[in-house]
Amino acid sequence: MNKTIVYLLYFTLYTIILLFFGKGGFKQTKNARDFFVAGNSLGLLASIFTFSATWFSAASMQGVSGSLYAYGYNTVLYAIVPWFLGAAFLVVLASRLKQHDILTVPEYFYKRYDSKWLQAMAGIMIVITYILYMIIQVRGFGIVISELLDINYIFAIVLVYLFVIYTSFGGLFSVTKTDGLNIVLTAIGTLLATVIILRNIGGINLMHEGAALIDTKPFPRFLHNTEQGALLDPFAKGELPPLLTFTSFFGWGLGLAANPQYAIRIASAKNTKTAIKMICYSVFFLACIYVGMMVIGIGGRVLQPTIQSIDSVDEVFPYLINNVIYSPFSGFILISITAAAISTANSQLLIAASGFTYDLYKNLVNPNIQEDRFLNLNRVFIFAAGTVSLLLAINPPESLLIYGGYIWGFFSSTFLLPLYGGLFWRKATKEGAVAAFIMGLFTMSVFMVRTFLVVGEANTLVHPALPGVIASALTFYFVSKYFYEKGRR
Repeated sequence: MNKTIVYLLYFTLYTIILLFFGKGGFKQTKNARDFFVAGNSLGLLASIFTFSATWFSAASMQGVSGSLYAYGYNTVLYAIVPWFLGAAFLVVLASRLKQHDILTVPEYFYKRYDSKWLQAMAGIMIVITYILYMIIQVRGFGIVISELLDINYIFAIVLVYLFVIYTSFGGLFSVTKTDGLNIVLTAIGTLLATVIILRNIGGINLMHEGAALIDTKPFPRFLHNTEQGALLDPFAKGELPPLLTFTSFFGWGLGLAANPQYAIRIASAKNTKTAIKMICYSVFFLACIYVGMMVIGIGGRVLQPTIQSIDSVDEVFPYLINNVIYSPFSGFILISITAAAISTANSQLLIAASGFTYDLYKNLVNPNIQEDRFLNLNRVFIFAAGTVSLLLAINPPESLLIYGGYIWGFFSSTFLLPLYGGLFWRKATKEGAVAAFIMGLFTMSVFMVRTFLVVGEANTLVHPALPGVIASALTFYFVSKYFYEKGRR
């Protein structure tokens, strides 16, 4: 049977199943609590599925595998290790956050610091950041569907737009149901790709022996040839300096620790014990998937040292599946990549909606809005925000992994100290939280401008989130200490 027809059948079947899973959430959603946190009722299995699916996005599926293909094991230190260190912070967060009855993270800021304006600022940050981060998922889906159905990229991203809008309209109940489907598909697809690549190479040992000999460009637009042994070197033989690699923790690691999408997964679990188990079991499950990503990235480079027809690392995985290791399972594996993009995009769109409708509109404009009107307002915003992300994805960033680290850096520079400081330091004050938020945002923004307009991204030695977090932490501590002591006099 023709390859395109086979792919189309896979895509059609996936669409039907996704629509079926998504419709159930509409019936369960009666109010804002149901819409945002699934009534704080999710059990362990549902929590693991939705947490893992939200975590494992296009940045992981395509960004990590492609970066491993281009840079080798340095990618593990740059992104994967920081993510798992950030997850350790989430376990600590879960022990305290579940004691507070909240629908959004900015609402916690209001309850802890008695500041509607801090809640509103945090809501604005969520709206902007998630719309920008959604570009990653839209681009990832567009690349895969272009390969899967042999259609134009623009038309392909319209499809993900429709999928994400539909699964978000039912609130977190709908998102959770589709997350279960998507993360299972992602895990099976990763396993299949891993097995096929190892079978083609001859095993792990031969893969590493072959990787040590690679000395080509991964693709024509890449800046330089890979030195022999660079794929196995922790710092890629100088391609990614140690300081930049380690300071990425302040973007990816602490950004994950402060990220509202994970805090909301904690809030949606039925109790603290479930939330902590959710994080621990999910991390183990995700670790297994990332082992597969390492084999796909490094093994793919051994099978094809250079890919002439691509322009970025994000295109590597779909190209390998469709051209280098094509098999009867290729359609399924390509669908599993799209599942990773959709499962994160709908969660982020839902949280972006809460930032606007709950933390801005209901907080400052209309606190007495009726539930039906409020839910419809969320759906209107989801449609609008999804449209903006779609338009921005027409000219997307070149590397999903690097771009994502910058976006998460804004969360570590603004949310981290007010959130963890408020939960674990009784002397934290409203003035300290507001000042830390503003100073972290300002510093991160200044260093982002410096990175792109002054020194250039290729010459950056320190992740912009590092100075952002340091400035936020110092401001939070000294301003809180001053106003706490002033209040005791």
